[in-house]
Amino acid sequence: MIKIGLTGSIGSGKTTVLNLFKDAGFLTVNLDEEAKKILKKNSLEYKKIVDFFGKNILNKDYDIDRRILAGIIFSDIFKKKALEDIMYPSLRQKIDVLLAASSERAAVIEGAVIIESGYYLRLDKTVIITCDFSKRILRSYKKFDFEDFIKRDSSQLTQKEKIKKSDFIINNSYGLKFLIPQIKSFMQFLNNLYDINFPNNNIERIKT
Repeated sequence: MIKIGLTGSIGSGKTTVLNLFKDAGFLTVNLDEEAKKILKKNSLEYKKIVDFFGKNILNKDYDIDRRILAGIIFSDIFKKKALEDIMYPSLRQKIDVLLAASSERAAVIEGAVIIESGYYLRLDKTVIITCDFSKRILRSYKKFDFEDFIKRDSSQLTQKEKIKKSDFIINNSYGLKFLIPQIKSFMQFLNNLYDINFPNNNIERIKT
């Protein structure tokens, strides 16, 4: 299986691009969604995190409040590292199981910190989604206020630094109709490199 990392800065549109890859016939994995599953109540990781950060990170149903936890780790680099040390080994093991269970020729694994965590070194190629800063802010305002956006954005490598470690760039500053040709181009790149011959190129059916 060819393993592709998909990353980008906050608000760049990674999930939108991931869904297009799914429509095109790739196995797709959203690392944030898989992390939520690992944090389910009473899991080993849940217990470790509550032991370390305290019960003040829990909501009324005793689930981990991800917004409270984010507020802590994006203000304290050492606590952020502690959370990563708990989460990353389990997350990587879970992804290995998902990939091993699939018969697809290629998988796209989407995550904001694939490069920062070093996970990209375990993958065959890395794709970065780029986007203008102002548009990233507009796309993120429903999820984060400006201060929260800046904290999260500052905790990651800059877009320019991510580009240096990526193999392919997809520009998402201009909307869906400009995304699809770039994804087709990337698929051709993979086919030329690995002779995948995508049999069901469903992306041709996507409406722009």
